[in-house]
Amino acid sequence: MKKILFALVVGSSLVGCATTYKAPVTLNQSASEQVSASKDQILKAAQRALAINGEQIMSANADAGVISTAARDYRLTPDLADCGTTMGIDYLKDNRTSTKVAYNILIADNSLDVRTTLQGDYKVGDVTQNITLTCVSRGVLEQKMIQKIKSEIK
Repeated sequence: MKKILFALVVGSSLVGCATTYKAPVTLNQSASEQVSASKDQILKAAQRALAINGEQIMSANADAGVISTAARDYRLTPDLADCGTTMGIDYLKDNRTSTKVAYNILIADNSLDVRTTLQGDYKVGDVTQNITLTCVSRGVLEQKMIQKIKSEIK
């Protein structure tokens, strides 16, 4: 009987955490900038900047001007992203939250657009139970990547 009561208490507390999740209401931010360089120059600079940053390029299409990276573990902070709150507490301030970042770079002559895809998971008690978080970027990661790419343009 005690085990059943304990299981009910633990189960209801887990459901309580999940039902208080408030997803962000803002839109994901991207960054665009005009760059004095050709599409080919920007593409090569972006590939170098991504490699230096430790990103794994999953696909690169020079004709389309698109580079996409694999999602990699990256500890996001509240100034970089919004992954929602529970009972008014930011999930990104909790060490049980893990996050990943992937980049999408869109390139044209004299133009560079950086977007991110953010993923978040919150580990609830037992490691096998997670809450998938909706995360939106505040635009900081994208601006930093633009600066890195611009610094690689020869």
